[in-house]
Amino acid sequence: MANWKGKTKGSPLGYLFFIRVIQIFGIRFTYLILRVVTFQYVIFARKTKQNLRLFYSKIPTIEKSKINRIIRKNFNLLGESLVDKFAFLIGKGKEISYTQEGENQITEIADRKEPLILLSAHIGNWEIAGNFLKSLDTKVNVLMFDGEREKIKSLIKNEVGEVHFNIIPIKNDLSHIFSVTNAVRNGEIICVHADRYLPGAKTITTKFFGRDIELPYGPFQMAAKLKANHAFIFAVKDSKFNYHFTCSKPEKITSPEQVAANYVRILEEKVSKNPEQWFNYHPFFKEDVSQ
Repeated sequence: MANWKGKTKGSPLGYLFFIRVIQIFGIRFTYLILRVVTFQYVIFARKTKQNLRLFYSKIPTIEKSKINRIIRKNFNLLGESLVDKFAFLIGKGKEISYTQEGENQITEIADRKEPLILLSAHIGNWEIAGNFLKSLDTKVNVLMFDGEREKIKSLIKNEVGEVHFNIIPIKNDLSHIFSVTNAVRNGEIICVHADRYLPGAKTITTKFFGRDIELPYGPFQMAAKLKANHAFIFAVKDSKFNYHFTCSKPEKITSPEQVAANYVRILEEKVSKNPEQWFNYHPFFKEDVSQ
């Protein structure tokens, strides 16, 4: 992932178009239009397809003959996840439901006003998982790289209003560490993706399906050193309008390496069951990063 720049892809005009279609026609019709857009990505997104093919070819649970079909489905599900996200944000997500596994564990910790660090990855739909968190009686903080284009952030704010969580931008001056520490002291929830890093960032090497990968050291160090419970959460689509939300058992572990190993073990399970919902489009295995 050394070639990732910390920016979210997508144009303001494209986002606005789909927001308008959802507002006027609803989710089902938007899905139909989406198929035309994703078909273009299947044809022209050469680099993204190359990275996906490289990733899938090294997952032992995936048959090589099915990789191209999985890639096509991947693009369509990515589009659906974006539509679902915007539908929720603008109040048009009533058709979308979710089943849960381990949700009560988050609620119990939040009710006790204890801090909780939630680690996830770019698989499934984070926004759907985050939609549940807004119902909790505690402050939710999301760490993210402050690399999104200002026009896109401004558009989303103008169209859907303020988000229901507090954003802590990850910066080079490490000022976000103080914000995270204060959040833990106040018994708040902290959410962070742990499967991407910027060039020059400190990393931790671990095994993913038996191959070396590098993950950002920060999230695992944070989970291990701040003396707060941490858990791994994911929301994957298991039918047209339903997501399955899972939360692992919260733990307190003082070794970043052990936290990373546990994270990877669960991530392997998610990728094996839902390979078409892997939305990390950058080289993932250490042997591929420099290519």
